[in-house]
Amino acid sequence: MQIGKISLAILLVTSSTLAFSSTLQIGSDKRESVALTLYNQNLGLVRETRKLPPLQTGQKITLADVSQQLQVESLRISNAGKILEQNLNTNLLSQHNLLQHYIGKRLQLARLNPATGQELISTVELLSVDGNRALVKRDKRFETIPLNNQWRFIFPSLPEQLLSKPSLSFRSSGTSKSKTAQISYLTGGLNWNMDYVLTLDETGERVSLDGLASLSNKTGTDYKNAQISLLAGELYQPHNRYQERKQGMEMMRAMSADMATSPSREQLQDFHLYTLPRATDLLNGQLKQVSLLSSTGVSVKRGYAYQFLVYPTLERNQHRVKPELTVKFKNTAGNKLGMPLPAGNLRTFSPDNQGNLQFIGGANINHTGKGDEVNVKLGKAFDISIHRRQTDFSKTFNGFMVEQELRISNSQNKAKEITMTANFPLQWEMKQSSHPHKKVQGGSAEWQIKVPANGEAVLKFKVQMQKR
Repeated sequence: MQIGKISLAILLVTSSTLAFSSTLQIGSDKRESVALTLYNQNLGLVRETRKLPPLQTGQKITLADVSQQLQVESLRISNAGKILEQNLNTNLLSQHNLLQHYIGKRLQLARLNPATGQELISTVELLSVDGNRALVKRDKRFETIPLNNQWRFIFPSLPEQLLSKPSLSFRSSGTSKSKTAQISYLTGGLNWNMDYVLTLDETGERVSLDGLASLSNKTGTDYKNAQISLLAGELYQPHNRYQERKQGMEMMRAMSADMATSPSREQLQDFHLYTLPRATDLLNGQLKQVSLLSSTGVSVKRGYAYQFLVYPTLERNQHRVKPELTVKFKNTAGNKLGMPLPAGNLRTFSPDNQGNLQFIGGANINHTGKGDEVNVKLGKAFDISIHRRQTDFSKTFNGFMVEQELRISNSQNKAKEITMTANFPLQWEMKQSSHPHKKVQGGSAEWQIKVPANGEAVLKFKVQMQKR
């Protein structure tokens, strides 16, 4: 009778140990929902739920199909019992890792004779691997062999610790019934950027503005039927334990032409969160473009601009340059916009005489809030030339006196207006100017110069700069 009790106790302990040591694999087929928050600097927040059966205390649970770039420090698992430990397993199956595992062990080596086409197989002990060569012991001899298509190792089995995909494992205090676990983590490999198309009409005074967001997934796993959100604002995130680096988080806001409704927007602390109105797949290696913004009849102002630095030194060089062609528009509701615009690339198209759209330049724009102005530099004007030279220079008791002359020529059949901006490295006072000027932000002088069709305009000014 006593022997029977002892046997029963041993059986119970053995069964309990087996239960604790067994691993439960939970794949993406058990995923019930997934939500992604994307940022535009290789960062994403993943929030998903998976159905779990009742868990034994200390049982190892492996969650497959997670990001290869998961930041384990940000991992949170809830509703799966009290978490005792959690691990990110990234020891992936590869030729290098497999060879490292078999160092000091015996395996088969196959060699193809290129002359006869016959393959010879022998048993060797793998001693080391260095670059593209391996050191083996065959019988009592030591040999180095190249790792190429004429030589190959035959492995007797695959080690359990080498995984085909990264996995997440944890142990908890256990649960008494099935539960839906919530898993969230930050990861690299998720990214997005914004691209705009600005299309001028025949007059060149109004445009249509279309915005596409490009979402990319390089995490090594698929996110199917995901609810995607985008965060607006600038965030800091830890770089490592001792330092931080700034992450610019740009937002997306617009009306989607191919979706049933517009993205929803909410205030999140001092940031804005935008959620796409319907779920979509974002597969590994995929670049997905989503239409987010479309507006027509936006008023723009085309112009020309030239900025230059006035040095407090004697300058004999003469400068022959072209002004920049610019397009400006106000981001206001009265101008058919009035919505926060994320930073991105903007490309401009204009119709030719046959009505065909031609690309006329583009630039990057910063994230632009409601009411701000967008200023896009498209390129250099072909038919407008500027000749700038210093005409006089002298030293004063506390600074310098500089005179300059700028000749602007216009070979087009239409008059043009050019914004000329002079920047000064010292405190300055305008003594003479052939055209009215104004001080602008940053302490620069700005002129609006009208140049007649097939004609020329001359700007002359005299400025005193003082030593600080």
